Amino acid sequence: MIAIGCALLSAVGFYFSEGLGDQWWLAWLAPIPVLWFAFGPSKYWQSFLAAFFAYALGCSGFVYAYGELMPPPVLILIVSGPAIVFAVPVIAAKRVQQSFGEIAAMFAFAALWAGIDLATSFSAAGGATSSPSAAEIGAPIFIQSASLVGFAGVTFLLGAVAAGIAASLRSKSPAPAAIAVALFAANTAFGYIRMSAPPEGTLRVALIESDAAVGKTQRDDREATLKAFDAYAAGIEKLRGKHVKLILLPENIGWVGPAWRSEVQATLAKAATVADATLVAGLNTSVDGAQRNASWAFTPGDATPVTYQKRRLIQGLETRFFTPGKQPAVLSNGTGLEICKDMDFHAMIRSDAVAMHPLLLAVPAWDFHIDDWSHGRVALMRSVENGVPMARNARDGLLTLNDRYGRIVARTKTAGPFKTLIGDLPLDGPGGGTIYDRTGDAFGWLCLVLGIAATVLAFFKTKRAA
Repeated sequence: MIAIGCALLSAVGFYFSEGLGDQWWLAWLAPIPVLWFAFGPSKYWQSFLAAFFAYALGCSGFVYAYGELMPPPVLILIVSGPAIVFAVPVIAAKRVQQSFGEIAAMFAFAALWAGIDLATSFSAAGGATSSPSAAEIGAPIFIQSASLVGFAGVTFLLGAVAAGIAASLRSKSPAPAAIAVALFAANTAFGYIRMSAPPEGTLRVALIESDAAVGKTQRDDREATLKAFDAYAAGIEKLRGKHVKLILLPENIGWVGPAWRSEVQATLAKAATVADATLVAGLNTSVDGAQRNASWAFTPGDATPVTYQKRRLIQGLETRFFTPGKQPAVLSNGTGLEICKDMDFHAMIRSDAVAMHPLLLAVPAWDFHIDDWSHGRVALMRSVENGVPMARNARDGLLTLNDRYGRIVARTKTAGPFKTLIGDLPLDGPGGGTIYDRTGDAFGWLCLVLGIAATVLAFFKTKRAA
């Protein structure tokens, strides 16, 4: 009964903080009940199952969000994968605690959770979408350490604080909790100091979206697609005189056929010129003989767009129709181009930032309504890691502007008819210059190595003692 109670308590914390949840503060507390249980006299299999089911239940909201879109095997993986990533460090920490004590166990759990979290983020299917670190986007002051060591650093802190408290509650020793509080305070102080710097300037940005004004996305339908782009052009016309310098439209507005591609380009080029602003629009069209999910970027007075091709496609949903692109793209004015799923892959975005040093990112996107904040906040972590502000326009999701610290400058939900969000996006010089950009994922890999090493040493010490 104790195991079930602890699992349910942790599950509630995970459900309302991770995945579709948005109560960031619960992410610091959610692991405590199952860790307290594991640090006691429980058997290993009991600790594993308690941790696994706690996290799996916490992720169960994804079944509701994607149940009609993903096949059952994918849904099972979405729920069970992160649960295993959590449960394995729990039982490893139990072994370390028995051999080396509570403080060692506290750091072993944090290191393994962070290291495995990083390793699984290289999955071609999901990227970093399941990382527990994303929960803290709701409180940007706690995620500034990502600019030092990447998102794995945030996962490490979540694990260390929870494990320290759990270890002190179980052992009655104040030392682990004191270390946890010190780490939490140091991280908070760093976040406060980093976010106190004023911006160097601002850029007026407009996001325009309509869930209703879309063409056909999986087949050539000239009439429907032209109608959709004409509707967007009319919306852009209304921005005249509002001093907007960047206009961002959503992902995949329609399928643009090669025979009439020039008509759409002429419509968008004229709209950019009339508004006197850079215009980025998402669509899909044939490039080099293959259908691509792409964006076109127009600058005022230029009829020929810069074309960016989405490089990370949703397995099954997009890979059936599109071929991935290969190259990053940054406009001469410093606007970096990415599309939706691209932002889930931290290593690629870091590589882009280091190579291209964008001033900001313009990201057309398409979410699934109920996962709007869950998916959108994953992209915000990339802003913190690389020091790059972002404009993100998601069909069936959120329109957001955020600064380089992950703070939301402006946000609104899409709602069928046209919605326009205008805001001043803070700029702080070229991105790609954070400590994380220089060191990459070294911290996360070090965590993985040290966590595994501590577990192996604990295993052999326990074996010799027996």
